[in-house]
Amino acid sequence: MPAEIHGHTVPRHNLEVRIRSSEGAILLARYDQAYELPEVAAFIWRRIDGTGRVEDISRAVAEHYGIDAGTALTDTTEMLGWLLEEELIRLGS
Repeated sequence: MPAEIHGHTVPRHNLEVRIRSSEGAILLARYDQAYELPEVAAFIWRRIDGTGRVEDISRAVAEHYGIDAGTALTDTTEMLGWLLEEELIRLGS
């Protein structure tokens, strides 16, 4: 069963992931899989520091993109869910 992501969850990068940043794009690699993050996903990735909560990250998304808090939280949670499924992040509490 996948972990539940909520506002107080603290995401952190998986240390097995190699990260490259080039001209604003973020490229991630884990074993034989490679990912190029789209703009919003890259924005979220850059805010994952192992101490910030999901609600803090979604607040930054709302402010940066000028969207309402509920939409930002939903979008952030969905992106973090995908990153978690791909084992690019881990969750703390």
